[in-house]
Amino acid sequence: MLCMQDGRSLQPNGFAHLLLNDDGLCWWCRERPATTGEHKYKHSDLKRLMSGDEVLYWGDHEQFRELRGKSGIKRDRHGVVKFPKSMCGPCNNARSQPFDLAYDRYAEYVTERPTRKIPGLDFETVYGESWENDLLNLARYFGKHFGCRMARSRVPVPGSLRSFLDGATDMPDAHMALITTDSVHRLYRHGMYIGPDGVHVSSDCSRFTGYVMAVYLGSFGVRYMWSEDEIPDEERSQFFHFPRPILNYFRTEEAVMRGDTRKPGLLVRFLQWAQKPRNDSGPTS
Repeated sequence: MLCMQDGRSLQPNGFAHLLLNDDGLCWWCRERPATTGEHKYKHSDLKRLMSGDEVLYWGDHEQFRELRGKSGIKRDRHGVVKFPKSMCGPCNNARSQPFDLAYDRYAEYVTERPTRKIPGLDFETVYGESWENDLLNLARYFGKHFGCRMARSRVPVPGSLRSFLDGATDMPDAHMALITTDSVHRLYRHGMYIGPDGVHVSSDCSRFTGYVMAVYLGSFGVRYMWSEDEIPDEERSQFFHFPRPILNYFRTEEAVMRGDTRKPGLLVRFLQWAQKPRNDSGPTS
């Protein structure tokens, strides 16, 4: 986990006192025991990217991960495939099944269209007439993923994220955007990657004030940013509210943490201009 305080890096012992102790409850419902661990990546993604006894390599921040053969997906003796147990069975299965179904259609779409030279993704093509509801469920799939990462890192899960999974259609203190990152694309455009968990703490180191996280399937990722202060509407256009949200380009993971986008190529900029009125979702807009 990467921690920043007033623009500088903070060592783990500087914020260890803020980390939560595991109370054994599901981080989503906060009622039932945490008896299951969510997959870091969908089982279907892992199977699609390997065949037979091939070795699959993928990234989890600073480490390369290895699975040998499809049987390794089920064994997962070293916690490569799943997060630690932090959810109850009902929340990790029946309650979130619509999220999984929406993600499966998204995953099929982006793996069949690996090019980044596009202004954004067309979710009306992905989901048809039900795009509004299905796109919300896709965002909730990623919200569940990020919540499991917060539980793993022992940081508080924002109430707005729980409410979003419960059916709310927005998060006033959080922002989600579609992204592509040059450094990740070079290494994992045919695989999967989990970026670092970034947190910010207050000047007096008394509380967490923000989180930034990202996860990728191939070249396409989703960036989640939470702030302890409510984000103004004009700075918080969520990708899941638009049928054709734009793709935000970053050079490095450090830029993702800071929210510093780069300009896309001329072709992509032209296509973005041609699609106005803008249906966009950027890291700060």
